[in-house]
Amino acid sequence: MRNRKRYRLTMALRLGCLIIPAAASAGLYAETISGHINGQTCAENGHTCPAENLDPRLSFELDFVLQQADGSYYFLSNVPRDTKVRHVLKDATARGRLNAERRTMLVDQLMVRENGSYKTVWTPMAQQQAFEEVFSDGWFGSGDGASRQ
Repeated sequence: MRNRKRYRLTMALRLGCLIIPAAASAGLYAETISGHINGQTCAENGHTCPAENLDPRLSFELDFVLQQADGSYYFLSNVPRDTKVRHVLKDATARGRLNAERRTMLVDQLMVRENGSYKTVWTPMAQQQAFEEVFSDGWFGSGDGASRQ
């Protein structure tokens, strides 16, 4: 009986050692930052640009960042460029894991303010689903009866 209790306690401790790191990597320690999407060059120079959403300078920006009210900014490292361009100059909130030293965030969720409320516009899961749709039976698949080579 005593060995059985000891065994259960040992197993519970081992299981706890596995669950805690898994929970941490699942985003329990995620941080949230808010600001607006801005061009990287403009953020580095301390101003907001482009002047409007269809500004031709958008094509010259190497990347886009989430710039906070105090002027600090973070690269949204795993968010596609086209998503950031689509929401440039909009108020945004990103949730994920920050690397303060490199000023980057591995984003779990990007939300943009539209019509007075925040709407989720990007998640890694949504991107993966879109990728699978396009490459499995969508544009590049053979599900539409296209001939195979």
